[in-house]
Amino acid sequence: MAKNSTPFLSYHEIQVDDIDIYEDAFGLYQEFGDVFNLLDQLKPVPKKRLTKRLIERVRQMN
Repeated sequence: MAKNSTPFLSYHEIQVDDIDIYEDAFGLYQEFGDVFNLLDQLKPVPKKRLTKRLIERVRQMN
């Protein structure tokens, strides 16, 4: 049976000074702040007017 020799660490023992946790964990870099700001401005749900126009065009096609 293989043994694991990795010692257990508590959360407080992990040193994170001068480390960007988000960059290391998710590959997100601070240089993309402008991209994230732009994504915050996007609306995932279209407005009612756009939806109505789309429905009208689909009905015209039939």
